[in-house]
Amino acid sequence: MRLDGLKALCLEQVPPGRLKALMALGPGIFGYGSPGEVVLMALVSRLRPKIKYTRLNEAFLLMVDARLFKLDVKKGLFGDLLADKLLTPYLALEGSDYLRELDVAFKQRIITELLSNLVLDLPEFASEIYIDPRYFLYEAVFRMSRIMPLSAYMFANLLARREDRHVNEAKIMEGFKEAISALEAFGYLRSEGGFVRLGEKALKKGMRAFIINDLAYGLGETIRGLRRHLMKILPGLAKAYVLEKEAFLKRSGKEAKLSPLSELPRPESFLLLKTHLGLRPAFAKAVLEEIARLLGPVRKQDDIRISEIGGSLNVVYLVSVEGESGRVRFVVKKFKNWNNLKWLSLRLWSFGAKKFVISGRKRLKHEYSMCNLLSELGFPVPRILHVDLTTNTLVEEFIEGFNLAEPMRAFMFGEGGGGSFLALVENAGQLVARIHSHDVTLGDCKPENFIIDREGRVYLVDLEQASVGGDKAWDVAEFLYYSGHFVPSLAAEEVFEPIARAFLRGYLGAGGSPEVIKKASSVKFARVFSIFTPPQVMKAINKACREEAD
Repeated sequence: MRLDGLKALCLEQVPPGRLKALMALGPGIFGYGSPGEVVLMALVSRLRPKIKYTRLNEAFLLMVDARLFKLDVKKGLFGDLLADKLLTPYLALEGSDYLRELDVAFKQRIITELLSNLVLDLPEFASEIYIDPRYFLYEAVFRMSRIMPLSAYMFANLLARREDRHVNEAKIMEGFKEAISALEAFGYLRSEGGFVRLGEKALKKGMRAFIINDLAYGLGETIRGLRRHLMKILPGLAKAYVLEKEAFLKRSGKEAKLSPLSELPRPESFLLLKTHLGLRPAFAKAVLEEIARLLGPVRKQDDIRISEIGGSLNVVYLVSVEGESGRVRFVVKKFKNWNNLKWLSLRLWSFGAKKFVISGRKRLKHEYSMCNLLSELGFPVPRILHVDLTTNTLVEEFIEGFNLAEPMRAFMFGEGGGGSFLALVENAGQLVARIHSHDVTLGDCKPENFIIDREGRVYLVDLEQASVGGDKAWDVAEFLYYSGHFVPSLAAEEVFEPIARAFLRGYLGAGGSPEVIKKASSVKFARVFSIFTPPQVMKAINKACREEAD
């Protein structure tokens, strides 16, 4: 029977003037089932009982109270077991404007809930994530299939096969695009290059109150609603899903998967982070060969060598891809959580002077965001190549060269050239001052974190303690005191004083504040670093800071 005939039969079942909307869905409508495999859903005002189910020849009619359906759309009253039909390319037979309004409202709720979950699950990276709008569709599909496992067959029929996905995905996404535009107007989202990012309003609020209130109400009502109604109406409600399962099994035959959603794109593949190589999936394992090919002239058959290069707080590897066509090197860092006595000792050591970030995910966020920020500002830092939030792993550029501590030790023992080395120290001071001028602090300003490349350019690495704001005096104090612990225990203060003055001259010459230098020599920092700094060095630091700042 044609749809107009089915519509006429449906109208016979509905009290006059009470039909708000009518939609058609099912395998027969979506093009992968027989013509009779059709489900009509009618939204009826003041329907009693709230849900009715009947056959219309070969088709099935599901009548739902319009207010109940709207509550499922707005609040998830029924666990989205009614509203999920709006996640299909349904055919509106009556009340198309009303259905469109509900469609957009439902998808707006999905987006706000999923964004809120992202803020709560990824507080460190919420502001950095680029979201392909398709994330909202596929994440909703996977979540809904956990509430009603049979619904997975419906979504698999629509989206698993590439040819079906090409047709249906665009239709379903129309409502999501309208919902995104509405949330943009509210300040919760902003679009950027076809992707969605959290807006200032969402980031400031963290959307915590919103999601807690919304989910508390929605979850409670869902559970109560399911207990009260589900068993009574399950045969009728489940019919649409049963038709989809039968169609899926017919289409797939022996190739039917245990999990019907196994061929759908994974939602997390639509969450991306900005890197030097472009936007890359935030939850994908780093493929070393792929990164190497994107960086330089290497071939698949080139050798890959991995060696651990230290890192007491992280697991750090140097990856070298070598062959006849060239060599590419990069660093892989896995950020571990340190909540043990080692960190307790560090906190006690720096108590009152510096608060260290110990969470692996937070340190990864600092390294990622500070490298990107400083790079955008024109500072020499490693370029980010890939981030994997599943394992808290970062892949970044390897800076060929030596760290400043190496010539510093040689200078202390009279083995290095004075002028050229002190020029590097002065350059380091200038670099720190210029970074401070952007209200960024390094947090870990040891000489080892200054790398001099082959052209003599000073790079900064290991930015996991860096941040916007922070105590600039700590950076200056840490560089001076850490440099001082290389001084031989019996050496005079004159051995170290040229280093301190070179750094301070560079810092002040590049616009650093004299007040920062005065604070760096205060008792507050002297107490912290006195554990490993020889007394004559502490005296030299105090003298140099006092005289250079005046």
